[in-house]
Order: sequence, then C-alpha cells, then structure tokens
Amino acid sequence: MSVLLMLSIILFVLMLVVGGVKGIGAFISLWISFAILVVMMLLISFQFNPFWVLLIGGSCLLTVTVLSAGADERTTTIALLASFLVMIMLLVVILPTEHLVIAQGFAEENSEDLEGLSLAINIDFGTLGIVAALLATLGAIAEASVAITTGVGELLNERPNISNKDLIDVSQVLGKQIIGTAVNTVLFGFLADFLSLAVLFGKLQYTFGEIINAKLFTSSMLSLLYALLGVLLTLPVTIGIFLLYQKRQKHHTSGEKL
Repeated sequence: MSVLLMLSIILFVLMLVVGGVKGIGAFISLWISFAILVVMMLLISFQFNPFWVLLIGGSCLLTVTVLSAGADERTTTIALLASFLVMIMLLVVILPTEHLVIAQGFAEENSEDLEGLSLAINIDFGTLGIVAALLATLGAIAEASVAITTGVGELLNERPNISNKDLIDVSQVLGKQIIGTAVNTVLFGFLADFLSLAVLFGKLQYTFGEIINAKLFTSSMLSLLYALLGVLLTLPVTIGIFLLYQKRQKHHTSGEKL
C-alpha cells in the first residue's frame, strides 16, 4: 500500500467520523477538484486558450467547493454568485499586475534543476503566471463566501424583517470575525510555504534587497496579497448581494399583498 493511498484512507475515515454524510461529500469534492486541476493543466499543455480554461475551470472549482458545504439553496446560490464576482474582480487586478512585475516563469535559483532540459515548450509563462495566481486564491474565496453567506442567512432566518441598516451592521461584525480567521489561514499557509524559501535565501546569504527583488519571493508575496484581497472583497460583495435579495423579497411580498 502506497503512502498516498494510506493517507487518503485515513483522511476519509476522519472526515466520515467528524462530518458524517457531509464529510463524505467534502472528501469526494476534494478529488473532483483535483481532477479538474489535472484537466486544466492538460488543456493548457495542449495549447488551449489559458484564459478560457481558467474561467471555465475556476468556475467549476468554485462550484464544487461551494456545493460541498451542503448548505441550503439560498446560501449556495448567493455564495456562488459572490465567489464568481470576486474571481472576476481579482482577474481584473491580476492581469495588469502580473504584466508589470514580470515575476512569472523560472527564477535564477531554478537554473540547476533546468540544466539539460529543453525550454521550448511553446507556452507563454506570463499567461501561465496569471492562471496560477488566480487559482491560488479560489479556495480562500470559496471558504470565506460560504462562511459569510451561512452566517448572514441564519440571521435572516431569525429576523426576516430586519432593516437594511441593521443587516449591514450585523453582517459587518460577523464578516470581520470570519475574515480575520480566513486571513490568518491564508497567512499561515504562506508562512509554511515560505519557510523553505527563507532557508534557501539564508543559505545563499541574500541581502534584504536581493530577497525582495527575487522572483521567487515576489511571486509568493503576490499570491498571498491576491488571496488576502479576495477574502476582503468577499464581505462587501456578499452583503451587497444579500441587500439585493432582501429588496427583491420585500418587493415580491408587497406585490402578493396587492
């Protein structure tokens, strides 16, 4: 039995014990997301348009992640809509930023690993960097969106006639707590990934200026900032969608009374 299979079995058992049926759904969605990522990489390597692959594949990943939460129809719909909008907003930010910083592709530190390998793979690393940067944010976006939508949805179930002002105030308090946790999750993940890179820079005796100008550091830092920006954008976008939903519900209710 391979290590990967053993770890997968342990993960399945733990998710089943802790989450029950939802745990099984989350486990299945994990492998579906992995399969989608593999298909996306294959399509890009076969010279399909990376942006179309990114938009379609990213939408599929967000859909699978949000649906795996097992929430009600309203929560799922609003979370999906908020996630899609934030993804488009981030893409608008990532496109010019990646072209300006030119941090895509291999760095000088990768030269030994690439020695003797052919680099004639006919893929634009600038476009590939944009795809990788956006994909790195989708998990944080979906997690924050589902958490905020679920919390605000429970509030509306308890107080269906709540005013827009009170809804915004309570949602901001709730959203800030959720965002604080999500930001810490993203930050800790970055620090864990950056640990080996920090050791490399230390062993190579890089100066502070060399570190902040290194392509590896720049790309890692940009991925962190994109994820943090996505989490922060999720709160106002989700609240805005809920306000539109409340307005539509009140208009529908008043129309029925007439």
